[in-house]
Amino acid sequence: MGFWQSGENDKWYININGTNYEFSTELEAVQMANKLKLAQAIIAQAQAIAPVMDEAPDVVQEYFDSGITFADADVEPLGITAAQLVSVITMLENFNKFFAGTTPANAQYRVNVNAVRRVNING
Repeated sequence: MGFWQSGENDKWYININGTNYEFSTELEAVQMANKLKLAQAIIAQAQAIAPVMDEAPDVVQEYFDSGITFADADVEPLGITAAQLVSVITMLENFNKFFAGTTPANAQYRVNVNAVRRVNING
């Protein structure tokens, strides 16, 4: 997204997805560009959590259906503890509750995310 001033009519323009939008002042053009950048950031975050919203219910259900219990030695190659893995399952359960419109438990989940943030799951 770029904006510029026309030499012909002193109007300011922003090009958004191939369409030019006209503004009377530079301030109006800058304000609109900033609004659009914020809107894009908000949309990007929603798009980033969409796969989790779609897939977390299945992963949580698989965890409970499998009957598997994890010991620290089981997940040691990943660099986490069994308790951290179970905490992430609890976090995903509450994530599911939030998106299902029910009340999730109030907790600080950043610690759970930080525990697994840099875990290499691809090999």
